[in-house]
Amino acid sequence: MKILTLKALLISIVFLSCNAPHYTTVNDMAAQPANITLNNGNLLKGKINVKSFDNYSNISTIQFAENTSNDYKLYKVDELKSMFINGSTYCAKNLIEASNWGGSAIRFVKQLTVDGGKMNLFEYEKITTNTSNNNNKVIEYYVQLPNDNSNKIYNIESSKFTPNFDDKMSAYVADCSLLAAKIKARDKDYFYPFVVNNGVLRRKAVLLQIINEYNACK
Repeated sequence: MKILTLKALLISIVFLSCNAPHYTTVNDMAAQPANITLNNGNLLKGKINVKSFDNYSNISTIQFAENTSNDYKLYKVDELKSMFINGSTYCAKNLIEASNWGGSAIRFVKQLTVDGGKMNLFEYEKITTNTSNNNNKVIEYYVQLPNDNSNKIYNIESSKFTPNFDDKMSAYVADCSLLAAKIKARDKDYFYPFVVNNGVLRRKAVLLQIINEYNACK
């Protein structure tokens, strides 16, 4: 009887700890206010749990409790169209050539461009640990290529874009000739800087300039 009681206590502790409110990134959080939109169009409002073990493990399911309920139900990631949390929209994508690893993983990423564009930009936030065991948040950018209807998005630092960013990116947008010419000519607002001191904000601005102009191109 004592053994059964102890097991029940341990199960209760694990369950409660998994659902204790916390937020690290959207790929590691519990009991956070969120809205989710299912593929069938249903919008659910409530709280979400997402658990990952590292920066590269697949996210296959989430838990969601509607409204003020604490009754969490399990949803497969491929049942979700999007998730809205902290004022931003996220969706699950297959990240290809993740930096410092080179593999692929299904993770939640922030959508930076309007849904339905020919080309889309996403932001992935991950946690890294430095030599002093301090945690740092690192931002990576991923692009969904034109005419690619799969769930794959490609790291902007991957072989899909580098080296020779001007040649490769201009080829992707070749059906918008004026934009392709600007990229090919390395015009200031269309040249992706790989020098560290340019900063991530500069890189993000260049990518948004190119992608938004491409999506608006007739």
